[in-house]
Amino acid sequence: MNGSIKLVSVLGIPVEINATWLIAFVGISFYLSVVIFPDFISTWSIFQYWLAGTITTLLLFISVLAHELGHSIVALGQGLRVQGIVLLIFGGVSKIQGEASRPRNEFFIAFSGPAISFAIGIVFTIWWFSFLPISEDQVTPLHGVILYTGRMNLIVAVFNLIPAFPMDGGRVLRSIVWGVTGDPNRATNFAYAVGRYVFYVFIGYGAWQIINGDFGGGIWIIAIASFLMSSGKNEVRGRRAAQAMGSSPPDSSSSDSMDQLSFDVGRATRPMPPMFEAGWSVEQVTYQGLPANPLTSIPVGRQGELIGFILKQDLDNIPIHKRVSVTVGELMDSGSLRVISTHEPARSALQQMDGQRVNQLVVMEEDFVVGMVTRQDIVETLIEFRSANESAGSSDCGTPV
Repeated sequence: MNGSIKLVSVLGIPVEINATWLIAFVGISFYLSVVIFPDFISTWSIFQYWLAGTITTLLLFISVLAHELGHSIVALGQGLRVQGIVLLIFGGVSKIQGEASRPRNEFFIAFSGPAISFAIGIVFTIWWFSFLPISEDQVTPLHGVILYTGRMNLIVAVFNLIPAFPMDGGRVLRSIVWGVTGDPNRATNFAYAVGRYVFYVFIGYGAWQIINGDFGGGIWIIAIASFLMSSGKNEVRGRRAAQAMGSSPPDSSSSDSMDQLSFDVGRATRPMPPMFEAGWSVEQVTYQGLPANPLTSIPVGRQGELIGFILKQDLDNIPIHKRVSVTVGELMDSGSLRVISTHEPARSALQQMDGQRVNQLVVMEEDFVVGMVTRQDIVETLIEFRSANESAGSSDCGTPV
């Protein structure tokens, strides 16, 4: 992930810290030291408030790491690959490659993280009650650290189990719907739809907090909800693109679908994105602003001339310690540069991509480059085409006789 540095490896899983993590660390430490702990106890010194706030924040992020390790270890046990864990401003992310093969497997992967947070929260809470101070004078910063580390872990566990995809609770919901319906795509769409409504509620609550004077808390809630909603949207798009890449054109056995795929490629064409120079290192391009979708095609050029394409996931898969030496040109497949006329049918474009094993085609109008087209572009255009036809077909209109 851009702006991340490797910290350690735990059980062979690389752990990275994103630069945004420092913002969260400073912000949470400040809030605990200046607001929470002074409200909790009034007899400490300023140093003790900041000591307790800083240590509690550090333990919170260690707990978040344990939460993500729960996901990662269970995923490894399911035969999936874990690329690493990243700690960032809104918590942590386990970069798990591949999909659970069964609903039960997805349930265990999703639930394992909150289970770890629950366990940590319960242990610290029991620890607190085991030597509960009798008077305020007996409360030390250690007591405060124990109490709030336990509380915050319980909050993290409960919050993550809210059924809002892509949060853990949303993935648990997806696994349940998948198990009931037997359709993982339907389960994904359902969990994503529920998640959107939940996040809209969060955004509304954040706005209400701002109106009532809690500007910082309201902005934080809105930022988290917006980030999670965007992440869910990107993941759903990635899943749909992966489906399109890994299968034949949608409903290609149907003559009706084949007729719908007769629209011109130009209708699905997107402008050509900025090119990466073949001589640039992977580390250099990570600072250029990479797309979120791992299946996005990125053009590669040499001295301004287009020579091929790479996928964003090709860059992500390079280990951090090799990104300085590996160039974009080394990752590019020289056979990835294929062209098609803007007037060719979308059906031909999909057949050409399948036959030549590429994810995109350069679209030409005579001798000029119009843009590029990918499987995802064609699928999205086909969906729009079908939606327009269904809307027209369901209109309440008729002809008098």
